[in-house]
Amino acid sequence: MADAAFPASLVDVPEPELPGAAWARVAVTTGGICGSDLHLFAHNTGPSPTLVSMGSFPFVLGHEIAGHVIEAGPACPHPVGTRVAVDPCLPCAAREIDPPCSNCALGRTSSCLNLDSRVVTGGRTLGFTQGLGGGWAEQALAHRSMLHRVPDAVPDRGASLYEPVSIACHGLLRAAPVDGDPVLVVGAGVLGLAVVAALKGLFPGCPVTVLARHAHQAEAATACGADHVVRSEVGAAHFEELAHLTGSRLVGRKANVMLMGGFPYVVEAVGAPQSVTDALRAVAHRGTVLLLGAAGVTEVDLTPIWYKEAALVGSIDHAVDASSAPGPAGGPDRHSVDRALDVLAAGLLPHDVVVTHEFALEDYRHAVETAIDRGNARAIKVVFRLS
Repeated sequence: MADAAFPASLVDVPEPELPGAAWARVAVTTGGICGSDLHLFAHNTGPSPTLVSMGSFPFVLGHEIAGHVIEAGPACPHPVGTRVAVDPCLPCAAREIDPPCSNCALGRTSSCLNLDSRVVTGGRTLGFTQGLGGGWAEQALAHRSMLHRVPDAVPDRGASLYEPVSIACHGLLRAAPVDGDPVLVVGAGVLGLAVVAALKGLFPGCPVTVLARHAHQAEAATACGADHVVRSEVGAAHFEELAHLTGSRLVGRKANVMLMGGFPYVVEAVGAPQSVTDALRAVAHRGTVLLLGAAGVTEVDLTPIWYKEAALVGSIDHAVDASSAPGPAGGPDRHSVDRALDVLAAGLLPHDVVVTHEFALEDYRHAVETAIDRGNARAIKVVFRLS
């Protein structure tokens, strides 16, 4: 079903073999469409040319993968029938590289130095590689270290939401906010809403303000527990409202203003140039901006970083994180996927609010177009349902 005008096709490929005794075959139940997938179809965050070598073309799309085990190797502890969420990353443990790299040896698997090693497969994660399936497919293969049991309280329809929530949990624990401090989340797509849920699960004392572009996103942010929701506007009107909420004042002219005061902790969850600039301009002096939106080569206003002595923190993927967070998903060292599944089981990211569209694989083009045109389609999370 190739389409020269569309950079993805639905094809039949041979069923892949398990790479080793510790691997399992997962029948995909739900595969999510992530904003990073949409970069192939709509370029709004700028390219990331330094990562080109991290993939292998053509690749099977889909890294938000929930399903059940249908085949398990003799060294895989998850029996057939187990409902699982798949950490899509392929660090040293999954590739069975021994000794592991220096970062994996410290448990920092999201910073694995061998993601481009091409051991087992050419891509850095499922969804960007060959021979292992993916979330936009009937099957995916996963090493035992990539598998996480899905609690009974998490329904299949919302199971793939673990992935953006895990991204949020790992990011928040990279440089944690002080519980009780106000937090601004820039963006109310699924990642921004996942951040709200993760904050409620990790740092429930933090009042959360969400900056939302679309009306349906603002409604969803309220339904997900945001304490305040501000609609972003052309110009500086939303900054005036943010200033009121924080007791700050504005400096600058016309649309080019920033808060003097601001939020001690800001999460950027879009990756577009204006959202990154808004996040930096809204942060307080010596505050933290967590960059989750996967921005690439682009142009943003860096003035607030040096003028406010702010910290810009990057985060990617999933990992075991130490935590003293006081919320129910806090506690000792745990994998971010397991924390995310606890957040979902607690109902902090309600699937009936967030999962707005479901498609069969055969409708992949309509699914992608819906995810891109989220304003008119009122889309938040678009998923493929395979069973």
